[in-house]
Amino acid sequence: MVVEDTLTGQAKQRILVTVRSIHLQRLPRCWANPTVNEFHQLVYYRLYTKDGAIQSFNPIYSNDPFISRILPKSITPPHTALSLKKRLCKIEGLTGSNAVLFEGLSSDAVIPDSTRLKLRGHSGSGVSSREPMALVVGGAEVGKRSNGRDSPRARDLSENPDAHERRYIYYRVYDEDGEVNSKTVFDRNDASLGRIDTLSVAPPYTVGSLKSCIAKAEGIVDRAIQLFEDTDGEALMKDADRASFLAETFLGCLEDDPLALVYGPKTQGQRSIMTKPIQANIECRPNDQSISTWHAHTVGEILHTDGVTVTKPYINTNGSPQAGPVTWQ
Repeated sequence: MVVEDTLTGQAKQRILVTVRSIHLQRLPRCWANPTVNEFHQLVYYRLYTKDGAIQSFNPIYSNDPFISRILPKSITPPHTALSLKKRLCKIEGLTGSNAVLFEGLSSDAVIPDSTRLKLRGHSGSGVSSREPMALVVGGAEVGKRSNGRDSPRARDLSENPDAHERRYIYYRVYDEDGEVNSKTVFDRNDASLGRIDTLSVAPPYTVGSLKSCIAKAEGIVDRAIQLFEDTDGEALMKDADRASFLAETFLGCLEDDPLALVYGPKTQGQRSIMTKPIQANIECRPNDQSISTWHAHTVGEILHTDGVTVTKPYINTNGSPQAGPVTWQ
């Protein structure tokens, strides 16, 4: 009691701090700082084929069905790239035989199967929805996906609070005879101009990946494709060239300065089911609501079909809805 009375206020404070520090050192880390719990770190990931993004069977946001997350404790130890791939493929209904894993969307190289992964803490792989890992699977595996449980409905999910600012890659579509209508058109007055979300391109971010994604979006199959830096066509882009879609600026980032996609005739030996020629006897100019699902055309334009008649509601050029099949002669 005598010693305590002779101590200054500053000395007492130093003693209290020292005692508290010793006490915390004896506690588990998660108790010493209850706001940080490394054992419950989530691992975020996006799903792709080489042709672009695919939806998750376990969506977590109503405005982004391509991203999901898991707890590290659900992954079989040791935590390697292979054990993570197996877990992701299991919950996504994929066989995973040809799946590859990337540490991030901008990663250039596949993670080797034996690589140990740091999945806990604030600097590990897939730490947030803005820095997810990427699982790229074969297209054939996607066609065989099996879902053993019901996926949550979008209306039951909340929006991503940390959603990225949506950015697009703009391009014009041409065949050997000139511009053609894009299937990703967003401006009814400029039908050959299309765009895709930067997050729809599968890693690694190369020109080859970009071409595959655009070809998928445009329904271009069995045709030779060339991609140019602009519509002048002076600079041909090579498949192996690096493309940084997460940078502030990149080729095709501006609507007024798009890339140019040129595709050739069908490759010999390939057969298409769209073999029946038809001639349009009306003009079709979709409005803003239907522009992504209806093919714009003019009177007399020759189109090709598989011959199957489909009846769907459509929007007339005057904006009024009407049900019935489009007629041809």
